[in-house]
Amino acid sequence: MSSDVMNRNKQNVKGYVLRRSPRAMVKISVNIKGRDKHGYEFEEETETFIVSKYGARVFTVQELEVDAVLKLRLKTSEEWSEFRVVWIGTEENNTMGHVGIEFIHTTNFFGVTFPEEDWT
Repeated sequence: MSSDVMNRNKQNVKGYVLRRSPRAMVKISVNIKGRDKHGYEFEEETETFIVSKYGARVFTVQELEVDAVLKLRLKTSEEWSEFRVVWIGTEENNTMGHVGIEFIHTTNFFGVTFPEEDWT
């Protein structure tokens, strides 16, 4: 399919988002730490809602900004991994407190195995 057709189709389907990898709806207990949008350091226990090869969606009570760097660790581990905030939920779409984060250095941090993708 040509890129023009794909772009037209993408514009015609409400909520369409091109994804780099599959998502898994899985709750994993984690700790996050970083600085909020006011510059205050925080550390918080939370959990994932969705994970992928490239990041996750977590819940936080902190006020964050896009591009903020967070550290996250599994509750069962002492290893921290760095993430960048790429999306912040809003009250309008009922996702207040949800934050999309992506790995700064991609690893299999969450231990979730995803199927290989075949786009042929």
